[in-house]
Amino acid sequence: MAPILEKIMAGKEASPFILVKDSLEQSGQVLGLELLSNSPSDHAIILVCAETAPDRLLPLVKGNQKKAIVDCYSNPLGWVKDITTTSTGTSSNRDAVSDSTTTTITLTLRNIRKATKAITDLIISQRSNFTIYFDSLSQFLIASVPDTFNLLRSITTLLTDTSRIIAIHHEDIPDADSFLPNSTSKPQASNSLAHIATTLITVKSSEALRQDQEDFRKGTVTAKEFCYLTVHGNAWDSAVCEVEHKRKSGKVAKETNAYHQGTPTGKLTVVNVWDVVGDMPDIDKMDLEESQTSDPAANLSFNLNLTEEQRKAKNDTVLPYLKTQESTGAIYYEPDAADDFDDDDPDDDLTI
Repeated sequence: MAPILEKIMAGKEASPFILVKDSLEQSGQVLGLELLSNSPSDHAIILVCAETAPDRLLPLVKGNQKKAIVDCYSNPLGWVKDITTTSTGTSSNRDAVSDSTTTTITLTLRNIRKATKAITDLIISQRSNFTIYFDSLSQFLIASVPDTFNLLRSITTLLTDTSRIIAIHHEDIPDADSFLPNSTSKPQASNSLAHIATTLITVKSSEALRQDQEDFRKGTVTAKEFCYLTVHGNAWDSAVCEVEHKRKSGKVAKETNAYHQGTPTGKLTVVNVWDVVGDMPDIDKMDLEESQTSDPAANLSFNLNLTEEQRKAKNDTVLPYLKTQESTGAIYYEPDAADDFDDDDPDDDLTI
């Protein structure tokens, strides 16, 4: 049976809201763009650019679908009053402009409620099934957590049977509510997003997992309070994916697999985790090898080993708790000299 991740990438498994959680150690953009590129040909693709410039993100999207861009990258805080039109159709004053292939509107993250109306109006104007792609939900959560969830709820009401939301979320970036008093008593935005998503894909670095397995073999596993960014981080060719998929029937399917990419522009292939990480260490085999090669009594100044005669005497010794009684159910009691026995019936005054 094909892995769930492969079915979702191919569009064979319906999922209205796909959330890709990544971190500094491993980016989820490669997987997110692959999911986006596999959208049906009759879909309108809407790119919400919050941390990637539209002219850099647009060439990475494969396919000939009709595309629209929501540019929240060029002027996120609204500091620039006038934005000149670019080759992708970016317009000033947040007015929509269309060219032959792309419609672009420029929004700020300072007012997500206004951005919500602009995005929903853009979706309605497409008059077709759509796939909307957020390159970073974290930028919206930094501005306002409630308004971000209202944005997602508004888009969800417009979803058809095949339309879907694909969003990247950086789980190691704090949201706006993290800096408020008593923030520990509130639900974390990351957990809330995972709850409403129909498919949660947590992307992890294959090199980091490989290093963890190597540390496990050496017996140097330690708790990680933070991670170092190495040259092997954010690998484009492979990553480990933990998938949690909620079906319409209510069943939840979980699996862990990986993807591999031969070239930077090639197609992703879903593979087994250990194809990119290496073999899982055999605990029993490791213990057996250790017991055969290590002798705790070696190199001591005194002798802990038993002779053959001593070992035979030890094995023939019957310990007290191993002795069995000849008659079962009998209680043997030897009264002590200090015991005080009363022959009177303690229940003599009772009319029984």
